[in-house]
Amino acid sequence: MSKTGAKLLLLAVFAARGTSFIFSKTLLATQTPENIMAVRFLTAFLVLALVFRKKVLACSRESLKGGIILGVLYMVCMFCEMYGLRRVDSGVAAFIENMAIILVPIYVALLTRTRPKTKTLLCALIAVIGVGFLSLSQVTDSFNPYLLLTISAALSYGVCIIATEKVAAKGDPLTIGIIQIGVMGLIALAAALIKGDFALPASGREWFMVLMLALVCSCFGFAFQPVGQKYLPSETAAVFTVVNPLVASILGLVVAKEPLGPAKIIGYLLILAALIYYNLETGKHKAQAADKE
Repeated sequence: MSKTGAKLLLLAVFAARGTSFIFSKTLLATQTPENIMAVRFLTAFLVLALVFRKKVLACSRESLKGGIILGVLYMVCMFCEMYGLRRVDSGVAAFIENMAIILVPIYVALLTRTRPKTKTLLCALIAVIGVGFLSLSQVTDSFNPYLLLTISAALSYGVCIIATEKVAAKGDPLTIGIIQIGVMGLIALAAALIKGDFALPASGREWFMVLMLALVCSCFGFAFQPVGQKYLPSETAAVFTVVNPLVASILGLVVAKEPLGPAKIIGYLLILAALIYYNLETGKHKAQAADKE
């Protein structure tokens, strides 16, 4: 796959993932986070395992190991995201979580023991201020502790992006994505059974949303991310996450009729400015580097 093809794939992947926030937020009114994730990811795994059964049966040790690692890491992120969504608007959660675009290069700098670029630190500062305004938009009579879960989802999501790049380079990326989804489903199912509240969706509307989460957001959104990242560095993959919160916030405003107050508007604009500025600067530097080759 060419780099252009990988970029287009990731663009579509993150757009598909952006739709998950509104579906999850709606389902949380009648189901527990564990229950939603168990049905979502196990359904997605069964579909993918059936369609790509030859790949799954020929799974190598490295692909299996990579899938398990990503499954565990992403479930940490998903638990934080789902419980945070209980009391946080879907658009706000998406914008906060996708600060991974800025967190990833900071993580990389820490791992390589190098100083983050000034541009990265500036974008991080702008984004943090934006999160502060979004936090104000979610406060009622007291501080909303669910925001901390959403911020934790952002921190863990950055780790997931870096880990995906590492494991995708050692095994078959699609197989890794399929195994990852299966592991996520099993962990969620175990949690639901331990709590004693596992149940299948009770209505056609709930089944529709779960199937959208399973087929669009998981079968495509999760399974094909490692495929795209195999040909691109994690910093580039993080840039495309800007599509995710844009899709989620638009759906939240239009479909869920989430309120749009001054604090939320300022928060959205600040985080979006940070993401776009980082995106444009990164693209500029990459283009200059390509011209020199």
